[in-house]
Amino acid sequence: MERFDQINPRVIYLLLAVFLVFPVLKPIGMPISIDPQLTQPVFNWIEGLKPGDIVIFDVAYGGGSDSELGPQLKAWFYHCMRKGVKVVGVAQWDTGAPLAYTAVKEVVAVLESKGISAKEGTDWAYVGYKAGGATVFRAMQDDFWKACGNTDWNQKNFSQSPLLAQVKKWDKATIKGFICYSAGSPGIPTYTTYFPDQDLYVGDVAVQVAGTSNLLRAGQVKGILAGLAGAAQYEKLVGVPGLGVKLMDAQSLGHLVVILLVVLGNVGYRLKMRAGKKRAA
Repeated sequence: MERFDQINPRVIYLLLAVFLVFPVLKPIGMPISIDPQLTQPVFNWIEGLKPGDIVIFDVAYGGGSDSELGPQLKAWFYHCMRKGVKVVGVAQWDTGAPLAYTAVKEVVAVLESKGISAKEGTDWAYVGYKAGGATVFRAMQDDFWKACGNTDWNQKNFSQSPLLAQVKKWDKATIKGFICYSAGSPGIPTYTTYFPDQDLYVGDVAVQVAGTSNLLRAGQVKGILAGLAGAAQYEKLVGVPGLGVKLMDAQSLGHLVVILLVVLGNVGYRLKMRAGKKRAA
């Protein structure tokens, strides 16, 4: 026990690697509690919509935040398609636009294998990134087609999409809410500034949640998916465990290993100090 304060670093790295990789390959299903103030309102929003209602998601993140926000987007999009809610995707970040499209296509493949309709152009559409910043997003409110140049992510004209044919402008009669997957700026302020009357939900990286919670308390944001934990909670609510649940298992086990090593190190140190005093006596 006295030697626990001098554990070889290679042993520590090996233990962490095992306990981080194993639950990703074989999830163990550690308990996940649903946050009633943050996650539940996002789920209730989609559950309360009728088939055919249209919602919009915005990609305001890049590759560095994809591990947190990607699983959120996948679980939320799955929920929308299963519910029959129509989805239109846009992007404030050019680096995140292709990531989101790839994520959505992966979910589409799963949905189609289960016989759930997820046809691009009809059930969902992806406009992607349009240069111009907040000015372009403000213009989308009045004339969505013109602001986007009438072309989607795949350079198809909006008139070819039965879904986009219904979205001429962003008003409450047409759009039943927004969710912004945000890792920074530009992001949430675009909506709180230019779309204050719209219901806004946020998929947030963990480090931003404290700040975004102020908007929740102020009523400017209706619900928040908070980091990887938010993704795992939403997967649990939808009933389709995915990468979020796996990574939360890995994160939890990683924390347990670190705590155990800290305890063992301190125990070893105390025993070593006690033995040294006895020898000195």
